[in-house]
Amino acid sequence: MSKLIKAIIRVISYVNVGFILLLTAVTLVDVIARYLFNTSFLDAMTVSSYLLAMINSLALPGITLKGGHVQVELLFDRLPPGLRRFFAAGNNLLAGALFLCMSWYAFGKAAESWHRGFFQGWMQLPEYPAKFVFAFGCLMTALTFLLLFLQGLVGKEERMAE
Repeated sequence: MSKLIKAIIRVISYVNVGFILLLTAVTLVDVIARYLFNTSFLDAMTVSSYLLAMINSLALPGITLKGGHVQVELLFDRLPPGLRRFFAAGNNLLAGALFLCMSWYAFGKAAESWHRGFFQGWMQLPEYPAKFVFAFGCLMTALTFLLLFLQGLVGKEERMAE
């Protein structure tokens, strides 16, 4: 299971690079259009906000697996190793449950957006693709936290090397 989740996270990272390139292209076209033609790329803000939501949610599982979250460990580092493992496991379980709830809620909102046909902006862009990607990112983050929780229980917590 660990190897499967790590492989999925690697694929997600490559997809995320594509979204970043697309966001860069949208911004570039918008800036050039404003400078040369004195007009903007229609709905550039909407497209950019969708892309940013997708990029952020898809980056979370990889960041979680690498242990790249910002954390303050003033008290944590002074605890005995057993207590540190206990609190780390509890944190991973709680975070996994939280992201699972977020994913469940986001999938519900995405399905509602798809069925009701919610659109935004002048170009009438559908909301549901970004919402489904956000929900998937939250689900993968939840699975990553739960994987770290299970690894912490058996005492072999490992991070993705890169």
